[in-house]
Amino acid sequence: MNELEQARKDIEVIDQEMAKLYEQRMDAVKHVIHYKMENNLPVYDKNREDRLIEKNRKYIQNTEYEPYYIDFLKHVMNISKEYQKSLQAQDIVAYCGIKGAFAHMTCQKLFPSNPSIGLSTFEDVFEAVVQKKVQYGIIPFENTNSGLVGEVLDALNAYPVYIQETYNLKVEQCLLGLPEATLKDIDIVYSKDQALSQARVFLQQLNVQTVAYPNTAMAAQYVANEKDIHKAAIGAKENASFYGLKVLATNIEENSQNTTKFMVIGLQSSKKGNRFSLSLVIEHKAGSLAQVIDVIGRHGLNMQCIQSRPIKGRPFEYFFYIELDGNLKEEKVKSCLNDLENICESVKILGNYTLKEDESL
Repeated sequence: MNELEQARKDIEVIDQEMAKLYEQRMDAVKHVIHYKMENNLPVYDKNREDRLIEKNRKYIQNTEYEPYYIDFLKHVMNISKEYQKSLQAQDIVAYCGIKGAFAHMTCQKLFPSNPSIGLSTFEDVFEAVVQKKVQYGIIPFENTNSGLVGEVLDALNAYPVYIQETYNLKVEQCLLGLPEATLKDIDIVYSKDQALSQARVFLQQLNVQTVAYPNTAMAAQYVANEKDIHKAAIGAKENASFYGLKVLATNIEENSQNTTKFMVIGLQSSKKGNRFSLSLVIEHKAGSLAQVIDVIGRHGLNMQCIQSRPIKGRPFEYFFYIELDGNLKEEKVKSCLNDLENICESVKILGNYTLKEDESL
């Protein structure tokens, strides 16, 4: 055995011991975060970290290694903080909107026993998942009337998250006003832009002004707080009881099969599911998209959806969202992904999941 082989063998033995010590350290970290959570203490304590580094650096006898050991300690503590955040966020679900929003209703159907929080924007939900403030996020993704939500596609492409599950929620849009209001009183209607679009014909017949609002439940809350009989909101009938309003009209959407697909996002990719999604960037030249479709067809995969979306910072160039039947563990799927990587600028796997349906559908 030469000098290099002996050194590598010594490192392997040391690495085995370090792995055991690492597990012991992380076990101790579990107790630390449980205590912090019970006593409402923050994960990060800068003063304590500084003291630990100052104390532990003195254990290094070879001063040549000291700066590298300090970097090692910082890295270990960063891992510890990330793990603590993940435990702190365990089972917590974030959704976009407030109580009564369709995302809130979806959250109650999919996670009836989980603690949940409502956030103001889609991006806030993505950020909460990425920063490990929550374990899951629920986002509206597509509607049978208004199509895919563009800003959600952008976020899926930009953030390191995965679609873990999708759920089709049947949406019944209602016009909600104050208890003393009638349809003839209404002059202004507030709601999410997609909801306004879904009820376009009804609103034209009513001859009212429309104002876009962040989401349907917030629009209902606003109308309730304004106490103006000339203002109404479009939203779920549940919002009437939540915010003390009256249902002035039901089923005002154009499509009686109005359905919104919600997705559950998380940091881990699911290994289960019968559908998966990709984000592709292809060369900006004739025939590039045809090549992609040809590869998918040659591998016998059924394409459920394909949509283009502008690439920020690259005028008039697009990335493509593609939804396909199959599981990422299947050999034909693996082979297809490999071939796509050879012809695309980039291929991002957005998740493997199973589509769940609303029982009323």
